[in-house]
Amino acid sequence: MMCTLGLVGAAMGAAPEHFQPRAKELLADSIELVESEHQLNVVYFVGNDCEPIEGYERRISELLLHLQQYYGKEMARNGLGNRSFGLVLKENGNVNIHLVRGTKPHKDYPYGGGHNACLSEVNAYLDAVPGRRTSQHTFVIMPTHYDEEYNDLNPGGVPFYGLGTNCFALDYKYFDIQHWGQKTHKGRLLTKWYGGFAHELGHGLNLPHNLGTKSDNEALGTAMMGAGNYTFGFSSTYLTLASCRILAHSETFAPKGTKTEFYTRMQPPVVKNAECRRVGDKLELYVETDSSVADVNAYVQDPPYQVNRDYDAVPFACTMNRTKPETCSASLSIPLAELGELKNHKGGEMGLDLLFITNEGSRFRWRVTFDLDKLPENASIEMGTPILHRGY
Repeated sequence: MMCTLGLVGAAMGAAPEHFQPRAKELLADSIELVESEHQLNVVYFVGNDCEPIEGYERRISELLLHLQQYYGKEMARNGLGNRSFGLVLKENGNVNIHLVRGTKPHKDYPYGGGHNACLSEVNAYLDAVPGRRTSQHTFVIMPTHYDEEYNDLNPGGVPFYGLGTNCFALDYKYFDIQHWGQKTHKGRLLTKWYGGFAHELGHGLNLPHNLGTKSDNEALGTAMMGAGNYTFGFSSTYLTLASCRILAHSETFAPKGTKTEFYTRMQPPVVKNAECRRVGDKLELYVETDSSVADVNAYVQDPPYQVNRDYDAVPFACTMNRTKPETCSASLSIPLAELGELKNHKGGEMGLDLLFITNEGSRFRWRVTFDLDKLPENASIEMGTPILHRGY
């Protein structure tokens, strides 16, 4: 029997009896989450020459349910409600984890490029039975390689990254929440791989990298979609408001009863007006678009701007205004002091990315560049012709 719930029994103080004491302790202060319309597909994938690592169903379930609470609490802290990614639960309280056995040896699904063959087989499995696929978002977990380089104390060798609505992480013998936060080798190992697990899941739920503003980093710690994969469990790690605004329009966060068809828009929104000026110690941004836009985030960073070179992106969430039915406007004041960790904030090229998030969750990006040192008081940044592209 399966339960398609966006919350767990632990929300009422009753974690499954077979969970480890540490998991029960961490889930004891769970918040009640909004039930979700769509759930994350969770897959445990093994090659044809190996078996799942012992206890994976309990261990991965504990880790996922704790992570579901983390995302939900961060959404609530950012004023977006007790919402998190949905999970399908089994009757015993475990997450429904699909075991998929590949057609090739485990080593034929390596870190570099192994995701292609893996996804082909995972998608065939999910699509073989109507209703088995519960969303467009799939989290694939694979056991570590075991060879002269990799083992349970030094796991690796398998895909570990996010690609569109898919993401990959690994499993190993000590991947167990009982070690979370411990100042031991297994504890440090868990922070690295569980932090990475949480970070890559963020990518699979539509999130780009971001560093956090100077004030938020001082008050809240490390942004999960920045370097949070190295701090999760050891020090305060948070989701930025910009990240949570994206999640609010992510398919697996949609409340029960939502009838939206997600990610169907192919054409970018129409940008009717875009202005950005330097006013004293701030940048003042104003943008008008068509009404398909739900939210606009702004990211300021130093070059280069490619994915995986954008960990320094400082995020800001625009204030939205919908006074006209056919038009949506976004405004934002960016204090230059909040860019403190960017090396070029006192001179040199910087990039300003606007991320337009549409009502059905598609994202379109528009980048402009400027040099603060050459931008006098009340000068405008040349916004140019918008070059919008899909994706984060």
